[in-house]
Amino acid sequence: MAQTTGNSPSTGRVAAPRARDTPSVLFDGVLFVDMEGVRAKYECLRPSCPRRLEGPVHSTDPLPGGVKGRQIGSGGVKAFIDGVKAQHLARYHGSTR
Repeated sequence: MAQTTGNSPSTGRVAAPRARDTPSVLFDGVLFVDMEGVRAKYECLRPSCPRRLEGPVHSTDPLPGGVKGRQIGSGGVKAFIDGVKAQHLARYHGSTR
């Protein structure tokens, strides 16, 4: 962070960091969660990933096994999110981070 100098009202205050002062942030993936529509998907941004997209899932998706009229609900969307967080990197990239 830079210290300001001179006779201005901001003398001695710490200036906000400039873009060049902050390190670049890299993302390995993006988890999209829509709380209103109760749906989610995960996109892995690693170029070598064999499975770049997980989901999407929606609360109104049918339960596995095709039980007519039954949906996975918000609990199914939460289970999907928990599973992606716990399993994608370990399964496809040999990492827990």
